[in-house]
Amino acid sequence: MAKIVKGADVAAKIKEDIALRLAKLRAENKDAKLAILSVGDDPANASYERGIIKVFDGLGIAHEKTVLDAGCSQDEFDKTFTRINEDTTVTGILVFRPLPKPLSVEFAARTINPSKDIDCMGYYNQASTAMGSKDCFYPCTAEAVLKFLDYENIDLAYKNVVVIGRSTVVGRPLVSMLISRNATVTCCHTKTADITDRISNADIVVTAAGSRALLKGDMLKNAKKECFCIDVGINMREDGQGICGDIDFDSVEPLVERITTVPGGVGSVTSTLLAEHVVRGAEELFL
Repeated sequence: MAKIVKGADVAAKIKEDIALRLAKLRAENKDAKLAILSVGDDPANASYERGIIKVFDGLGIAHEKTVLDAGCSQDEFDKTFTRINEDTTVTGILVFRPLPKPLSVEFAARTINPSKDIDCMGYYNQASTAMGSKDCFYPCTAEAVLKFLDYENIDLAYKNVVVIGRSTVVGRPLVSMLISRNATVTCCHTKTADITDRISNADIVVTAAGSRALLKGDMLKNAKKECFCIDVGINMREDGQGICGDIDFDSVEPLVERITTVPGGVGSVTSTLLAEHVVRGAEELFL
């Protein structure tokens, strides 16, 4: 039976640090505040948002949300983003992505204040992440994966890591971040031939494709028994009741040493890191 690594345990240590830093800010009459910008209504975003609000309310961090209609124009989106970006009370901005077509995030990515770019949407933080810089905001979900590895005291040197997913939000930046820690990384995606072969001899498998039950037990037949499977995916369950990840848990869990679940895994750490980034944004802007 695999060890289930729980997001709540990983997040607890991060929250302790956040509380101390918030107290320091407030002692100087300064504070942190998150602004969320959403276009339309996506069930996966709604689940993520609930987790964010729970964490932020628990830590006492202010947050506000602006919702635009799914049919809004590019000009309306850009002007709304500019207003939020210029708000001096906001210390972190989260734009739910991807935007509904034909909207583009390009203007926001070019103009966002790097100190408010808490989820690495902007080009400055994206480039810094790709170059292996430690002085930038990483994408929260990708960073959450590293926090699970840190919690389990896993040194990535000489480790074979397979990342399934190539999005600019998780997969691609995560590959760069893992390489910076000396891992040997294989990135798979929808056009990868025979993912099972790619997983062969894997020490760690990260699923971030947004495809329900993508990773099944028979795909891990050649993976190492001490393999750690980390599920980043958020999908609606087939019956529409709740969410699930990219891993077919029942078939994969007996074959690996460690595993995360959805819900209860990466999502809670992602929300906690978002809070940490909002506080860091306040420190950069105010201290």
